[in-house]
Amino acid sequence: MTIGLLKGVNKSGHKGWTTEKCAICGTTLDFVSGYEAKNIYYCPRCVSQGLKAYFCSADARVLHYKCPYCKGELKPYYA
Repeated sequence: MTIGLLKGVNKSGHKGWTTEKCAICGTTLDFVSGYEAKNIYYCPRCVSQGLKAYFCSADARVLHYKCPYCKGELKPYYA
């Protein structure tokens, strides 16, 4: 077995490693392009508990930047 010949979903450049779905609308959030766009919000409390509480900017605005699960404040992923 050789190290470095990863293929398929295990490959480091695969989109599955850098994308997540919005918890409300299901929009695909790309963390690589989200660095420049700054359109990804998350709840620090829920993410630390293991929930995938990531939100797009449109849903964060509709939710008044409050988490629908724990009522905590949503933070921008790249601040």
